[in-house]
Amino acid sequence: MKTYEQFYMDRRTFLQMTFASTSVATAAVSATRRKGIDLNSIAPTNGIRSMKLAPLETDEAYWAAIRDEFPIVQNLLYFNNGTMGPSPLVVTERVADRIKHVDATGDYGGDYEGIRTALAKVVNAESGDQIAFTHNVSEAISIVSSGIDLKAGDEVLLTNQEHAGNAIPWLARKNRDGIVIKFVPLTDEHLNPYSDDEFVQRVSDAMTPRTRAISMPHLTCTTGHLLPIKRLAALARSKNIWFIADGAHPPGMLQTDVRDLGVHAYASCGHKWLCGPKGIGFLYIAPDFIEHVIPTWSGAEVDKYWGYDGRLDFLPTASRYDFATQNFALFDGLHCAIEFMEKIGFDKIEARVKYLTGLLRSGLHEMSDGHFRFLTPKESVTSLTSIKLDKMDYKVFADKLMANCKARTRIVPEGNLEANRFSVHIYTSPEDIGKFLDGTRAVLTA
Repeated sequence: MKTYEQFYMDRRTFLQMTFASTSVATAAVSATRRKGIDLNSIAPTNGIRSMKLAPLETDEAYWAAIRDEFPIVQNLLYFNNGTMGPSPLVVTERVADRIKHVDATGDYGGDYEGIRTALAKVVNAESGDQIAFTHNVSEAISIVSSGIDLKAGDEVLLTNQEHAGNAIPWLARKNRDGIVIKFVPLTDEHLNPYSDDEFVQRVSDAMTPRTRAISMPHLTCTTGHLLPIKRLAALARSKNIWFIADGAHPPGMLQTDVRDLGVHAYASCGHKWLCGPKGIGFLYIAPDFIEHVIPTWSGAEVDKYWGYDGRLDFLPTASRYDFATQNFALFDGLHCAIEFMEKIGFDKIEARVKYLTGLLRSGLHEMSDGHFRFLTPKESVTSLTSIKLDKMDYKVFADKLMANCKARTRIVPEGNLEANRFSVHIYTSPEDIGKFLDGTRAVLTA
């Protein structure tokens, strides 16, 4: 199965979980949580660092309190946050409370503009006016790919390691209007990643007078390759080419600044590293790009005027792309997730993720000889780590990890890589990593 269900005897007890690749399992888990958790109160010296104390990213007492909010750690070694980020209980409860409120009162609205402002802050947009609500990254990319002016023969550049959510919307436009899609390789034939300089040059070489748009991942879902988006966006702008970033992964893992990156659009979601509800995403549109992206699906709430005189004037903001009745419970849950992350601090989250990734990669390196090689560039120190096995089938390996130590990971079929990907987040402990490494070693040497 692909989903899990949660039931509560009360607001502190987690009763049941259903998770992929295993049979239904039930467990009563005492959350031992802090009501209205104040993360600063459990930081060393009330959040003030001391030179005599360990850095916050290695303060396990601090992170253990955060870990208490994530029921998934009671059931799995969860190393697949890159696909789905489990929500802390405080977020799940906020969503449930909002749904109950709506059904009890009929009050289905909410502070949407406040949530736009919160999302703008996460990616350092100028204001919430530049944020559109979507259900996911695929929808955000589709708004752009279907809305910009492209004609038969116009070219769009992608990489050869795209998630389907970035590739399919552009290929659909190709099928509809005859545009040309060109895939720029990220590696050589031996899967060795190109350096930033080499990749920027390859993108430049792929450009022609017919190139109208470039749409590439900020961080690849395949290997965790952090692309030089700022340089690529600057190159695109110098040629009057639109640059769209698939930003599914960085927000909530890495500090993200869309203004510094210089992109025309940035598509992201709430269900990965922000640990928000599933089924909500967002799209940042730069001020100089919005008039070039015409809404192709539309409805109520997108207009500053419509009338029976036949006139429709869209809103001048990114709100023109989201329309009609929405499930505010999801938005409220995402706002709660952002508040949860802000209490910790996005800088601290990035430091913690990089620290944990260092532990994981160091342990993997010790057992890699004769078993696998790393596909993730060593310079890309993010949560995502991918390996390519020398002798074992990658699907078999993933299944054995789940069967032997209940470790959920991700296979990487994209680009014919046939690799395995691991990711950690703030709920991961060094002990989890130790257990995962032990399980990996056992599978490889069995």
